[in-house]
Amino acid sequence: MKVTICIGSACHLKGSREIIQKMQELVKANGVSDKVDLNGAFCSGNCVNGVCVTVDGELHSLSPETTEEFFKKEIMGRL
Repeated sequence: MKVTICIGSACHLKGSREIIQKMQELVKANGVSDKVDLNGAFCSGNCVNGVCVTVDGELHSLSPETTEEFFKKEIMGRL
């Protein structure tokens, strides 16, 4: 599963660094490092809605506060 987190300037200001950190911790804690490929990318084109995160090409918008819930539903729920 490919998970890409936007690290462009708008998403950076909205907390992409914290989201990346939380995602890395959650991937490790859940033992899915071999199944989840975390990546960074510049501007996903959806800047107004929060930090852009794509899961296998499907676009989502997150905040640092919603990362854990998103991980459980959209990542662990698909594995």
